[in-house]
Amino acid sequence: SDVASMDAFLAAVGREARIDVLINNAGINRINPVDAVLDEDWAAIQRVNLEAPLRLTRAVSAGMKQNSYGRIVNIASIFGVISKEKRALYSMSKFGLRGLTVASAHDLAKFGVLVNSVSPGFVRTDLTDTILSEADQASLAAQVPLGRFAGPEEISRVIVFLASSLNSYITGQNIVVDGGFISG
Repeated sequence: SDVASMDAFLAAVGREARIDVLINNAGINRINPVDAVLDEDWAAIQRVNLEAPLRLTRAVSAGMKQNSYGRIVNIASIFGVISKEKRALYSMSKFGLRGLTVASAHDLAKFGVLVNSVSPGFVRTDLTDTILSEADQASLAAQVPLGRFAGPEEISRVIVFLASSLNSYITGQNIVVDGGFISG
């Protein structure tokens, strides 16, 4: 969310001879009902969840096009596929990130650059522990057909595949990794 830091990072990225993989993983959330959404929360979520991925994608895609190779993976969320109360800002940003994914995939496919998103379900993270009580986590885990939250490594395996040369034909897709939550 720090514009000066992002500009410095983008300048450093611009000095790299070759970048083959970009994973846009930063994300923040604010939970409020839609009628209580704060302007400062809107600005912060937009900056982190949408502006940063757009700026980074723009910065690396020129070199990827020139190299006729690249993999971009945007980390979305199940709340970019479904939503629930108090998630207006977060869902808007994650639906938007999926839009960036699809549009970028169309722009970059002819250059050998594949762009996809991964939408994790409930994962054991610091953010989850901050937002949800233990009772809320247990209740949600009971709603997941696999009966538990994912470990971070279960999400990273999908990302590693999409970011690797093993992925040679998947682009513009959103892979939901949620233990069956949204299909159940």
